[in-house]
Amino acid sequence: MGQQCLLVVPKQLRRDVLKSLHDTPTSDHLGFAKTYDRIRRKYCWPGLYGSVRRYVSHCRECQRRKSPPQLPSGQLHPIKPPDIPFNKIGVDLLGHFPITRNGNRWIIVCTDYLSRFTVTKALPTAEATEISKFLVEEIILKHGAPREMMSDRGCSFLSNLVKDINQLCQTSRLLTPPTIHKRMA
Repeated sequence: MGQQCLLVVPKQLRRDVLKSLHDTPTSDHLGFAKTYDRIRRKYCWPGLYGSVRRYVSHCRECQRRKSPPQLPSGQLHPIKPPDIPFNKIGVDLLGHFPITRNGNRWIIVCTDYLSRFTVTKALPTAEATEISKFLVEEIILKHGAPREMMSDRGCSFLSNLVKDINQLCQTSRLLTPPTIHKRMA
């Protein structure tokens, strides 16, 4: 087997080689590895690897086409903590438990995402009126209206009453996907 001869490219022609093997329609703006492989099969020059790396990383068309890095779907992703306490809260219902002497069978849990401070209250029902009363009396009046409220897709959290309170307080509702079973608060 004979050795393959490579053309040594002078400095003034290197950009033309890079352009012809990366930018043309037949090249289709292949990434670094494929562009480097195509060039090194025919040509060589000192610093070829670095030249190709720089050229591809500065190619505007490649940057435009390149999709932003995505976290894998179906997995938990980190949630950026807010800057101010009670700016972002998580709310969840626990129950239904055996009825207490006071007639309660549910517990509502609200956790501040910054401080992890938790407010809980026993409730007789899981109806929207009970949840709304808790949100107004225990959270909004004591800590201020949150900017974001995260909850699951339980009927009580999706009710018009809770929706109206959030709208009045300019609170964004963040709903967890149905596949997340972890408690929100």
